[in-house]
Amino acid sequence: MGSAPEGRRHETGGAISPGKPSSLARRYLAKLLSNVATIPLFLLMEMILPRALGPTGYGNVNFATGFFQNIVNFFDMGTSTCLQTSLAKRPGEFGLAAFYARLALALLLLCLLAGAGASIPAIGTRLMPGVPLWMAMPAALWAYLTWAGRLARGINDSLGRTTRSEWVRVGINLASALALAGLFWRDMLGPELFFGHQYLFLILTALGFLWILRDCWPERSWSLPAAKAREYAREFLRYSRPLFVLSLCSLAALTGERWLLQLFEGSVEQGYYSLGQKVGMACFLFVTAITPLLMRELAVAHGNNDAAGMGRLMNRFAPMIYGVAAWFSCFVVVEAPAVVLLFGGAEFAGAMTAVQIMAFYPVHQGYGQLVSAAYYASGETRLLRNITVSSLLGGLVCAWGLLAPGHWGGLELGSVGLAVKMTVVQVLTVNVLLFACRRTVPFALGRNLAHQILCPACFFALALAARLGTDGAVAQSGPGRFFLSCLCYGALSLGAVWGWPFLLGMSREDLRSWRRRFLSALRRS
Repeated sequence: MGSAPEGRRHETGGAISPGKPSSLARRYLAKLLSNVATIPLFLLMEMILPRALGPTGYGNVNFATGFFQNIVNFFDMGTSTCLQTSLAKRPGEFGLAAFYARLALALLLLCLLAGAGASIPAIGTRLMPGVPLWMAMPAALWAYLTWAGRLARGINDSLGRTTRSEWVRVGINLASALALAGLFWRDMLGPELFFGHQYLFLILTALGFLWILRDCWPERSWSLPAAKAREYAREFLRYSRPLFVLSLCSLAALTGERWLLQLFEGSVEQGYYSLGQKVGMACFLFVTAITPLLMRELAVAHGNNDAAGMGRLMNRFAPMIYGVAAWFSCFVVVEAPAVVLLFGGAEFAGAMTAVQIMAFYPVHQGYGQLVSAAYYASGETRLLRNITVSSLLGGLVCAWGLLAPGHWGGLELGSVGLAVKMTVVQVLTVNVLLFACRRTVPFALGRNLAHQILCPACFFALALAARLGTDGAVAQSGPGRFFLSCLCYGALSLGAVWGWPFLLGMSREDLRSWRRRFLSALRRS
């Protein structure tokens, strides 16, 4: 994309002298445009899969892949985050990548062993109740490839190579969505072909990200002296040791909650909950553009002993992330019947309440990722572990109470119960993390707490007004009314943000600056 430099070398490659990485605004714009291009592709894929697999098949695939994804995250144990923050601080040190390549190979072997173990009937029927055991090995490999692609993308962000990596992501996602649509159109899409399709495009994605990194280190050697390997091992161990208990509890809690839902309610309720989870992810796509970049900036600020700079980043971007997520989520809550029909079709009508509740989950997820990035960047992993472990164990107890049968002291709420647990625990945990984060990062806690209440309240009122207004204007409910409601909500929200920039954590001067830049870009074009 042009000849402008990105990262520490020119886009044309070669051993060019180091320069400044792309600005945070430029890299965020690249990720934002990438997400804008990817959102329709993501929505297309998530509208196809539930219809192709049905509630039972959709629940089985999501449970199996989620199960092994939690196992991969446990094996990772924060080492990938350690790699990314270390590369952000020491970008010219190829030894970090060479050492981590060995860890990645070991993780692959562990994943394959876990998949093989779960394929044994005596083990698999207990770990994955009601799920076909042939899915164990494909799901394990899927989880590893997903992790590998995420790792390669994070390394690109750490080294300032965001712009090119995002265009690679868009191109491969476009090809993936078209291939999936072709399989669906020819009525060939089942669980087996789904996994084959995923393998192909996950591998292409990881290779594309790695190709961009080929000229980051002009002098590189994959061999490591024993002394250097021990030094890196101590560095990663020191970083990850406090996270061992956190990773273990995350594996037990997150896997246990989905396992309880599968055991007590079966694959259909699992499918309903999975649909709610995917809709929440769609609400969060705009927010995910900036969190990896802010993590890098927080790591750089901490490396420069700039606590005030970390605080400015939190004050500037935390309300904006929260506001964007809340804007999407409040509309989904109000328009849940249309959203469920759009994503899953008539077979998923029973998922509506779970979708409405899970729509609130990504609102605080942005805060959670940002504040966690502050903990990781400052090395406060022990405090992060203590708070998160408490919430995970408490959440598992809540999940039992909401999911278990009545004769075992539970409420039997199925997908709705798990959605309630996820959302409530998320809100409480994030705010505890925010409060404790003030110890190392000076930011305006009171302002952020007020924003958490006022922002979704305002957007919910606007979404409700758009829904009621279009109900009265359009005789029949359907795609036309839903589209009109989208337009009305967008117009009302634009007016509200212009009149009260606090909704997105901005000032009126920020809006004027953005307006000037937009008009200037139009004039140049």
